[in-house]
Amino acid sequence: MKRIITIFSICVSAVNLLTAQTSGGPDAYGYTWRNNNDTVSPPVYSWIDITGFSGAQNVRFLTDDNTVGPFSIGFPFHYYWYDVSQFWVGSNGYISFQNGQISSPFPSIPSSLAPQNVIAPFASDLIFGSAGDTAQCWHWTNAALDTMIVSYINVPFYQTAAPGFTGSNSFQIILSMVDSSITFQYREQQGLTITTTNYISIGIENNSGIIGLQPIINNYPPPNSAIKFYYPRNYSYSVSDASTTYNNNPETGGLFLSNLGRPFTMNTNIKNTGNQTLPAFNVFSRVLNSSSAIQAQNTVMSNALAPGQSQSITMPNPFNPAVAGTYTFVTNTQLSTDNTPSNDQKVQELQVVDTTAANIRLSYDSGVDAGLGGLNWTGGEGGGGVYFVPPFYPARITQLHSYIVNDPNSVGFSMEVFADNGIAGSPGSMLDSETVTSATEILNGWNTINLATPLVVTSGGVYVSWSMNGLAVSLGQDNNAPFSNRTFEVVGNTWAIYRMRETMDLMINITIQKVINAGVDELSADSHFGEFYPNPSSSATMLNYDLPVVARNLSYEILDMQGKLIEHKMISQQVTSGKLSVNTAALSAGIYTCKINVDGENVIRKLVVTK
Repeated sequence: MKRIITIFSICVSAVNLLTAQTSGGPDAYGYTWRNNNDTVSPPVYSWIDITGFSGAQNVRFLTDDNTVGPFSIGFPFHYYWYDVSQFWVGSNGYISFQNGQISSPFPSIPSSLAPQNVIAPFASDLIFGSAGDTAQCWHWTNAALDTMIVSYINVPFYQTAAPGFTGSNSFQIILSMVDSSITFQYREQQGLTITTTNYISIGIENNSGIIGLQPIINNYPPPNSAIKFYYPRNYSYSVSDASTTYNNNPETGGLFLSNLGRPFTMNTNIKNTGNQTLPAFNVFSRVLNSSSAIQAQNTVMSNALAPGQSQSITMPNPFNPAVAGTYTFVTNTQLSTDNTPSNDQKVQELQVVDTTAANIRLSYDSGVDAGLGGLNWTGGEGGGGVYFVPPFYPARITQLHSYIVNDPNSVGFSMEVFADNGIAGSPGSMLDSETVTSATEILNGWNTINLATPLVVTSGGVYVSWSMNGLAVSLGQDNNAPFSNRTFEVVGNTWAIYRMRETMDLMINITIQKVINAGVDELSADSHFGEFYPNPSSSATMLNYDLPVVARNLSYEILDMQGKLIEHKMISQQVTSGKLSVNTAALSAGIYTCKINVDGENVIRKLVVTK
């Protein structure tokens, strides 16, 4: 009885506190907030049921202490001094504009702890997916593309005793592009958390976690209430922030490179994500091997950048992928006055593979399962996928591989291959589908499927999925860095970015082979020859080549600026990969043309000689 009275007192105190404090702010940037009890200009509580709206999407796969996303907001929402366009949904009652998970104990807001950039209407120890609960989460953007709503519906608190949950909470976030406001609405609040220390955190914070507002801390929001955050009409807060937005491709997705292929050009994209014009600053890029030793590096000066302006940079010194192994391409902005160091760096995984081998296995994982039980979905439906772009074309896919952790019900699994001819390069046409029964399944190890009819990839890449054939069968997960950012969750025909892709790789591999004697039409030789390096050169220079077919004859000519033949040499017969070396010590200073002939097809490269 005493405990019940104590809990009741806590609840009364929570309501009284919210009633007593009806507004707050400004924070350092200028945001303020008011609740519906404010006497000056209160927001009106009016719950919006989006579940039946056209275009509303059910956020699936929320469980205990996880995030799902990213999802598109549908418009650029102005938040603090920058725009955000995508978000992640946290099962514990928050959304964030960078991937990261928040769980008990819940920090006060703002917090420099990762993740930052959080909007938390009810950050608490909530849970989805327990047997018997009816928790849902939905998000919706209106047709005018100026309002986005995320609704948590009937979400209980976690508890240790059966059935594993208690209470029910319904609340929503409304983002409005019209006035850049943020509104929290609370329809239902029933039950209590199992802890009374750092158990509820409600508020907003910026991308550095040093600015924010917290209307409620360690108290329950009353039902039928609202809190609104107002964007400042005038602000004087100065932010200098240079960020690296991506390396090589917008997802900083991993790549497979040939150990005999062309040098890898280090391309990166940077952006001024502050609100002040930035002077030129250093951008430092390097490729590291698995021991963190630098293999190639560049430091270049950026342009001066206005707020919101981005710049693509091609580094002058490429990486020569001569030795097979795992590498990382790392870029940092080096603005001395940077206010948000958390967004300075991007890391891309590079897998250099031995393309002289008859069978070439493409893998982003380390081969070691994380020991977390593997990936599986409640209900026995669903799976995961990985996107593979081969290091040469044409590439023949001969085998699929998946690491199976467990299959307690002996249900087996399936694997499928899809072309990347869907919308914006998404999974499109199914190319193959294979099933493995428990009778031939290998547990705690790799399962290999030999394709009866190999698949030939001539451009782009393929998506390879693994699917459960029933309850509890699980796929291996690798949590050893680096991470490919090429992994997906797959349910039915729906592919979504894997919620753990920034900290986990799914253990799916493929084996490919070179297509021998594919013919000149399939060769496109120019794309398989690198550039001379070093260039200019005073003594010797070279380039790599990695042909997808066997060339019967490979030769080159060196011509001067007047077209005079200086040198002619037969390189080899019946060759696929290698290095073309030119002794420039015997050449006079000047510009030369190197004409490489591959079975009648010419490849042209320029060569500069200095003395």
